[in-house]
Amino acid sequence: MACLRDVRGGFWLALSVPAIALSSFVCDRPWIFVLMVVVAIPLFDALIGRTERVGGAPLAEVSAGIPVMFICMWGMTLLVAVARASTAHLANWAGLALGTGALSAFAMAHAHEAMHRHSRVSRAFADVTFVLAGYPHYQMAHHLHHAHVGDARFGSTAPAGVSVWRHVVPSFLTALRSATAAEEQRVSHALQNRVITRSIVWGAALVAFSLYGGWKSGALFATQGVVSAFVVEVIGYIQHYGLSTEVSAEHVAWEVDYWLSNRLLVNNGLHEHHHLKATTPYNQLRARGASLPGGYLHMFCLALIPPMWFAMMGPKLATKRPLVQKYLVDKTK
Repeated sequence: MACLRDVRGGFWLALSVPAIALSSFVCDRPWIFVLMVVVAIPLFDALIGRTERVGGAPLAEVSAGIPVMFICMWGMTLLVAVARASTAHLANWAGLALGTGALSAFAMAHAHEAMHRHSRVSRAFADVTFVLAGYPHYQMAHHLHHAHVGDARFGSTAPAGVSVWRHVVPSFLTALRSATAAEEQRVSHALQNRVITRSIVWGAALVAFSLYGGWKSGALFATQGVVSAFVVEVIGYIQHYGLSTEVSAEHVAWEVDYWLSNRLLVNNGLHEHHHLKATTPYNQLRARGASLPGGYLHMFCLALIPPMWFAMMGPKLATKRPLVQKYLVDKTK
């Protein structure tokens, strides 16, 4: 499998994720998809390993439609999950909720790519995804994050020594507040505020699904949104941990250069290049910054165990950032 590290295309593999989710949900075996996310993807990501860092011309495979195709398949899977939830017993309902939430987080990565494209159609697909995946204010908050990367007042960035469990909820709420404030300055009427209108759309979807399938369907829609938003915030934590503006002006993100992670998430792991020029298509991104030692799901699991996360990231930060080194030394006194 290591030979795949030299394959520079292969982004179509991302479409296998919603395809497997849809199949497992239709067959009333949602835990198959959950196990794929928790076990199979991390295992194959480790076996395939890192992408070779190469320069030169952009990839020949543009694959411009893959994010939109992923979003469409995710939308169908979400509807199937909501329908199945209405009659599911507790174990299957939990599998549907966790599986749909995980898939929604994958869809957010593809919507993130679509959001940065010039096409109005792509951006419209992204907007719908952000709302239904449980993060209605993501577009506005994310643009502010790009404009103020490294500033914890706009979410995503966690100072060194802050655990993911102390980061997720404040980051989500901070992003909400900053996006709402920015919209209030932009418009004069509340109904022109995109944070408010998109939150209303999310609420309308919740009511519609509840009326269609009862409380189980409504609860599944709400739960998958919570799971999705949680995963997205943890990924933001991983990408920017310890890299506040007080510490680093030139290094804004950690990179994940594992081949499978970036094929399934359209090169979201090449995050430093993305921040340098947000409109660069995913197939043209290059690994530029310091890389984390595992794929996204490996790092996700590690971040959930703060002592292990700090033990890994402390030395990485200390060798690169004198201010972080001083912070870590002072903290132990």
